[in-house]
Amino acid sequence: MLRPVLGLRGPRRRVGVRVLAFATGIVLWSGPSVLLAAPPPAASPASELIPPKPKSTISVSYPAELLERERPPAGTIVVQYVVGVDGRTKEIELLESVDPVLDQIALDAVARLEFVPASYEGEAVEVVLSLALELGPPTPIPVDEGAGDGAGDQVGDQPGDPASDQAVPPPVTIRGRIREAGQRTPVDGASVLAVPAPPGWPQGQVKGRRYEQPEEPAWQIEADTDAEGYFELRGVPAGDVRLVVLSLGYERLDFIEALAPDSILELEYFQHRLETNPYRTVVTTERELPEVTRRTITPDEINALPGTQGDALKSIQNFPGVARPPFGAGLLVVRGSAPSDTKTYLGYHEIPQLFHFGAITSVFNSDILAQIDFIPGNFDSRFGNAIGGIINVQPRRGRRDGHHGYIDADLFDAGALVEGPIGKGSFAVSARRSYVDAILLAAIPPGSGIDFNVAPRYWDYQGLFDYPLGDGNLSVRVFGSDDQLAVVNPDINDTEPDDNDGFDTQIAFHRADLVWEAEHGPWSVLLTPSYRHDLFTGNGGDTVSFQVVRDQLSFRGELGYRISKRAALRLGTEVVAGSYNLEARAPGFPAVGAGDTGLFNAADLGGPFASLALYATGTIAATDRFTIYPGLRFTYNGIVLERAGLDPRVRFAWQVGDDTTLKGGVGLYSQFPDIFELNSVWGNPNIALEKSVHNSFGVAHVFDDYGLLVEATLFYKYVYSIAVPTSALLLNTGSGAAIVPERFDNEGFGHVGGLELLIRKDLTKKLFGWVSYTFSRAFYDLNDGEGLARFDFDQPHILTLLAVYKLPRGWSVGGRYRLVSGNPYTPVYNSVVDASDGGHFPILGPRNAARHPAFHQLDLRVDKKWSWRYVGLTAYVDVQNSYNRRNVEGIIYAYDFTQKRSIAGLPILPSVGLKFEW
Repeated sequence: MLRPVLGLRGPRRRVGVRVLAFATGIVLWSGPSVLLAAPPPAASPASELIPPKPKSTISVSYPAELLERERPPAGTIVVQYVVGVDGRTKEIELLESVDPVLDQIALDAVARLEFVPASYEGEAVEVVLSLALELGPPTPIPVDEGAGDGAGDQVGDQPGDPASDQAVPPPVTIRGRIREAGQRTPVDGASVLAVPAPPGWPQGQVKGRRYEQPEEPAWQIEADTDAEGYFELRGVPAGDVRLVVLSLGYERLDFIEALAPDSILELEYFQHRLETNPYRTVVTTERELPEVTRRTITPDEINALPGTQGDALKSIQNFPGVARPPFGAGLLVVRGSAPSDTKTYLGYHEIPQLFHFGAITSVFNSDILAQIDFIPGNFDSRFGNAIGGIINVQPRRGRRDGHHGYIDADLFDAGALVEGPIGKGSFAVSARRSYVDAILLAAIPPGSGIDFNVAPRYWDYQGLFDYPLGDGNLSVRVFGSDDQLAVVNPDINDTEPDDNDGFDTQIAFHRADLVWEAEHGPWSVLLTPSYRHDLFTGNGGDTVSFQVVRDQLSFRGELGYRISKRAALRLGTEVVAGSYNLEARAPGFPAVGAGDTGLFNAADLGGPFASLALYATGTIAATDRFTIYPGLRFTYNGIVLERAGLDPRVRFAWQVGDDTTLKGGVGLYSQFPDIFELNSVWGNPNIALEKSVHNSFGVAHVFDDYGLLVEATLFYKYVYSIAVPTSALLLNTGSGAAIVPERFDNEGFGHVGGLELLIRKDLTKKLFGWVSYTFSRAFYDLNDGEGLARFDFDQPHILTLLAVYKLPRGWSVGGRYRLVSGNPYTPVYNSVVDASDGGHFPILGPRNAARHPAFHQLDLRVDKKWSWRYVGLTAYVDVQNSYNRRNVEGIIYAYDFTQKRSIAGLPILPSVGLKFEW
């Protein structure tokens, strides 16, 4: 749903929920037929929306004059309309046309519908609905004079007949279930229509359309499927029966079945989903407070995006405000902040990384995610220890409509997923293992300057269990990830590589969570403890080595209360505690007055750590259209740093029109420095918190006629108290040397500002995609005497064009084009010879004064899906850098800095994948 949501405030307010409901499909005969009003949509999760209820039905007829045409028009007409607070329809729009005459019949019928209006929290509201009508010339069905005797209800029994009013319901003669082909999920609300089969028609599926003189059927019996896809038909006469199944968003089914006397016919049908399926209900509630800029995506929207290998989380890199990291690495550079300044939350707790090495795929299976929120700034007080942005990811519950799963494999990795019900609950288990090391060894050409001795190797796993408990739901989650990488990059002057020409690293984490969420009236509760084990190692030749091991316990608790229709409050706490151990070896600092000593510092340190955060966010609706969200977060680190931060924040949302929203915010944000900056060997244990001030103002407008969202955001961020290296010496008041190096202080600061533009096409049609553009500048003063200079990832222009088009017969094609300013770098002008050993020292230019050439790349993807009754198969080809652009990612210099060569990014990299589902 693209409409900006402010809230539900007045009797004239249109509901902050967009409902695309669908009517049961109907077959029109030459005589009058009944047009059923669209069934009311399901209530929102918060049970605050009471949907509209139709008061009446409308009769329409297929025009006789159209039957005289050689090919009478037929098809599905989709009409969108608004049910007003008076229950009448208005703002009626034709979304899909078939024929001018049939279109007008549908528009007139919708205009005559009347409803009991919808209400939200006791107040009448407007709701947007869509109605789909399948209109076409009916097939001829001769009237059997005896067929109506005892045939049941519809034609022979007239309303008001006392005999029929008191009659016992006829027995069930046909029952069955409708499910989606390939997925086996139940189709809710499908219309199953039974009529006499035309004489001479063979049993089995009826394919194609037949155009004969239409006649009124002798009888007609209809039923709708329930939430589990089941239906029952009563009183159907024995003999050959024609069954028509109509459900919007799915292909029509038409069968001739034989019904034996005094028996019950059991059936199961499987419907194929159409290439475009806009008929679904999407509900947005106000439980999650709106950010100034919150870009939300669901896995269904981007599973077929080029360059993502079907990974929903990788699409974050295509949004405005996200800079492109070199080599396509899985770094998130958000609004001019360092990658470590942006935090990722998965299920209410932070995870150390979002992507495996090289950003080939994410560390959590995106097929078991419910929602992904990307918040580049001015985020809620629920989130802390970040001065950049927030990625908030929520897992979904396992499916309860049977046991499902898949096995998928491409050129990089293979994985599997199994999910299904357990009692009243559900489970989902998934795992993945890579074999990309063999692929990259073959794909990287000679002379590229990159030699993978042991290419990226990764694996991950997830296990989820959900079960209703009390007024809420209990979730048990276990998941983890492990990455290893070893690279040999020979020096330009070496004939043979040695130990100093490469590096290796490993990043791994394992986590276990308990989550209990409940809502009771105006109250909401969240309780979630978590345990996480981290391992981070690295070796750079024989110069630098480190290993960090961390065990962490965290707990989050929240209590929410809706005070009134115009006010709400959420209070929360986040506690993190554990222990860490750091083993490291690195060159020592120069001795006072003696220069480089050639000695190394080695450390084996660690100990406990703990932090406590208290936060609160309020909701105050000053008017029906203007709401403010004040927030406050207090954080205290009581063991390592003994530092505290108090971060006030405020945001607002102003609905200036039905389709336009203005949002803005200002707030203070703080975070702890990295462990290498605060330890007592290489860092400064007295260092302070890093801070930033976020300011943003945005406008979002929805063009309903085109299914477009246009969003523009201005932002400015002042970053200060940044930990930067320093050569200052301090007088040691404790034991040991009298003078010690400070190593790091908080003298760094920076300015970041720009404009983000997003034009997004909704998924409800065959075409889906977006255009994102970011203009931004980021300058930092690192207290190195050079003043403000370009940020390492300063990219003034970032343009991404992305589109996916769904073709008939399960085909889809997509493309992604990126044009980005090159990353800055510090040039080398010349060198100086060290007479003592003959080495060369570079003469550097100003920091980040030069810039690499612009990056541009086109990624292409083609998907094909086959669906059968119980299984489905999807195949895809994903080609990154399709025209083999040699994008410059870095520079290597000769020993005397008189020669240099460019390091290029990955060449054309095709991937072929298969996904088998059941």
